Amino acid sequence: MSCIATISAITASIWLASTGEDRVLVIGTEDTFPPYILRDDAGSLSGFDYEVMAEICNRTHHDCQWEVAQFGELIPGVAEGRFDVVLGGMAITPERRAVVDMSIPYTFGNSLEWFVGYAAAPPPDAARIAVEAGTMHETWLRKEKLDYRSYTSEPAVLNAVARGAADLALGPFSGRTDLETLIAGQGLEYVYSQEIPDEGTGIAVCKGNALKAEIDSAIAAMEADGTLDSLHDTWF
Repeated sequence: MSCIATISAITASIWLASTGEDRVLVIGTEDTFPPYILRDDAGSLSGFDYEVMAEICNRTHHDCQWEVAQFGELIPGVAEGRFDVVLGGMAITPERRAVVDMSIPYTFGNSLEWFVGYAAAPPPDAARIAVEAGTMHETWLRKEKLDYRSYTSEPAVLNAVARGAADLALGPFSGRTDLETLIAGQGLEYVYSQEIPDEGTGIAVCKGNALKAEIDSAIAAMEADGTLDSLHDTWF
């Protein structure tokens, strides 16, 4: 389904809501980016972004259906109409805003990112770099014209360094307990830092979708009544 078709479907769902029918949103996310999105011990999705979106669904009277995909599939998926909404620690950047509509930010992350590698790894401008596809880190490497190869997941990125296919890995690795085995456990280190600023963390919908206004309104209300602060304190 194209983005235009998705907008038509949402318009139809609004009409159905006025007659008592549920409005269903298909939400795309990656499930391996704690504390934003993860699978808990019971195998269910949880995390800061999961609870933020659940609250938005409640406030906008949507029935939200979650689907898991690789991170690199999320922005293309919402632009093509596979998903109505995508999120998962997703930074708001000019490059993403050129393709989809992004909500107002609901939290802000640390702009300091790290290259991970072995202690003797060459600097980024002389290194082969591994990065997860679809991330702002990939966009930054492309803009800087550095030598990089994209992978479908963060473990694949780190394993590329561990097996010698890359000298460095770039990504949001700092403080990630879920990646400790792949980093410290294989003798990798945080070897070079890099500021990669963004505009905060947001939710993406296809261009022109009226959902953006609904989501923005819900986020603003959650900020005003303290809900966002409470959820942030729980997860960070």
